[in-house]
Amino acid sequence: MKKKYKILLIGYSNIGRKRLIRTFLKKKISFCVASKSFKKKIKGAYQQFDDYNEALKHSGADIVYLSLPNSMHYRWSKKILKLGYHLIVDKPITTKAGELNQLTRIAKRKKLLLTEATFFNYHKQFEFVKKFIGKLSYIEQVFVNFTIPMPKKNSLLLSKKFDGGTFMDMSPYTASIDRILFEEKPELKSIIVKKNIQKIITSYDVFLKYKTKVFIGTFKFGKKYNNKIVIFLKNKSIEINRAFSPPSNKKLEIQIIKDTRAQKVFVKKDNCFENYLSEVIKNIKNRKYTFYFDQMVKDENFRFNLLKVN
Repeated sequence: MKKKYKILLIGYSNIGRKRLIRTFLKKKISFCVASKSFKKKIKGAYQQFDDYNEALKHSGADIVYLSLPNSMHYRWSKKILKLGYHLIVDKPITTKAGELNQLTRIAKRKKLLLTEATFFNYHKQFEFVKKFIGKLSYIEQVFVNFTIPMPKKNSLLLSKKFDGGTFMDMSPYTASIDRILFEEKPELKSIIVKKNIQKIITSYDVFLKYKTKVFIGTFKFGKKYNNKIVIFLKNKSIEINRAFSPPSNKKLEIQIIKDTRAQKVFVKKDNCFENYLSEVIKNIKNRKYTFYFDQMVKDENFRFNLLKVN
């Protein structure tokens, strides 16, 4: 008989409400929720807890999805792994260099899967992009523009206590683009960082020069919503306009230009989190517990080395 995995969601966050629980319900995955602030009954949850430790003791779950504020990720991840749960953590999985090494050591020793939930590239539109590109060596330039309106003052995104800010929120995407689209290490790096009066990073611009290509990125709070990746190859380019948060209920439009002629292509509806979660569960079943370790370490090193440029 195939094992039915149960998931404990710790933290009733926006992504938990809008994306995770909908997927659990659709895929008929048994789940429970631990939240200190949300008291109402949650549709489909087989149990609810108002204490995280009690949930870890009594949930009966196999997998924990940790969706707490950034500054709480390392401490709770360490505890969850030591208790023997497979673990998915909201990005960024860690906020300080070296923390991930501690977590992966525990996961290896306990034979547990550990992964950071950065899953935008699990959407079908990225399959289309890869086919369009052909070989990564054909890429000449990648331009990323990810900007959102300024969050409210009480938002976790602007909380110094909880390690908010643009860099913590968006740098996992910067690192992922480097890992997915570039096969070589950058030879030249430049980053321009802007902070608010509380010393929280509200925007950063990156310029990375590789041997044969360039990566230019703008990541910012306080501007009109934009979520775009443009990839330039010789005599053609491809543009994705819902790159990092592709909706699961809409067809997505991709813009292609070949020899100055523009063409629109539509990609069918797809759920990138559902695809990612299916892969995670498959890897647990197949005992591929270290499947995500190398890419997480590479991404973490990239993120923190980027800030050292200045």
